[in-house]
Amino acid sequence: MKQHQHILVSLGSAPKQGPGSLIIIDRHLKRLPSSWQISIVAPEESFADTNMPDSWQLLSIPMRRWWWPPYRRQIPRLLETRFLCWQMECEKIFLRERPTAIVTVLHDIYSVFAAYLSKIWQVPLSVIVHDQEELWAKSELEYHWIKRNWQAVLNQATRVWTVSSELANTYNIMDTSKASILLPIPEGRQQKFVEWKDRFKTSPVVAYAGSIYPSQVSSFFRIASLLEKINGTLLLVTPLNRPGIPDLINNCPNIEHRELFATNVEVINFLAEKASCILVPYPLDLAEHPWAATCFPSKLVEFSHLGLPAIILAPLDTALGNWAIRHKWDSYLTKMDEEMLLQILYELTEKEKWTKMANQCQRVSQGEFNPELIQSQFESELAVSSKINGLVKQSIN
Repeated sequence: MKQHQHILVSLGSAPKQGPGSLIIIDRHLKRLPSSWQISIVAPEESFADTNMPDSWQLLSIPMRRWWWPPYRRQIPRLLETRFLCWQMECEKIFLRERPTAIVTVLHDIYSVFAAYLSKIWQVPLSVIVHDQEELWAKSELEYHWIKRNWQAVLNQATRVWTVSSELANTYNIMDTSKASILLPIPEGRQQKFVEWKDRFKTSPVVAYAGSIYPSQVSSFFRIASLLEKINGTLLLVTPLNRPGIPDLINNCPNIEHRELFATNVEVINFLAEKASCILVPYPLDLAEHPWAATCFPSKLVEFSHLGLPAIILAPLDTALGNWAIRHKWDSYLTKMDEEMLLQILYELTEKEKWTKMANQCQRVSQGEFNPELIQSQFESELAVSSKINGLVKQSIN
């Protein structure tokens, strides 16, 4: 049999543009050398309205077939039976050939299925971990199900990529030969960095792109109020139909609103034209938003490639806060300190200080946030089988 590399990605939704992990996987796969065969396992309905290369092999998994036994994920035997049905769907396409690498994002039942396939087929598993999904559990039962199964996935994995060391510590992933930090790969930008413009002196524009939690609305109101003192504008690229957003916009005349764009490239180009600074705010109440302690914002990685200053707002003892401290970030605030924030906003209107802050973003965009470096790490650390054999049917323990 001819040797080749074949990556199978198991996800709860097909890779696509937008927020979250799906676009990260999409970027990694599209950057793989053409010698790689790429297969995607995902629910069949998730492939609608997606734009994936014709060369990718799509394994559409139906929710059910009439002859399949009932499925309850909380009942191990029923879950294993459903996984066997899904495995057979995959093997209809693969025949007796198997992939050389399996990749998943620790997020849903398809992560557990990836671990199942890895064990049955004896194919190395690589797992990307961006968040603590158990923190969004709707019940105690769901919380314990996630914790138990996530640990099984991580135990099965040959490679675990967490987005921060804090997240790795939370899951007790201490084996340095198995675990490493993989930052969310950005789109990257071929154009020159945004340069200083004279209008920044008299009318600075601080921009935020992404969703806003209700608990953050008051912070955005205070930021807009401070910007008003220096004739500044708060530019929000965010959904209007979220709690508190219409009131925020109606009560702050210096807020300019734009709905989300279809693609990240459009957002980046829009900010390059409009903004003089990027805002990266995390929720300040970790009791209400405990996930903020361990995750890392892809928007900082993404928008650093504009070369604009970035104001970071994040509590101490968080992955983002620790990162900002290590980098001695000039425009980092640990809390909503209006006096300190106003001082930073004033500095954005001075070319020399603006340039100093902008240089920080430019340096990290060319260093640890460089998409070529992140992709190189992904490819070099990807767990890949050294042998390609026929499928061997085994029973799961």
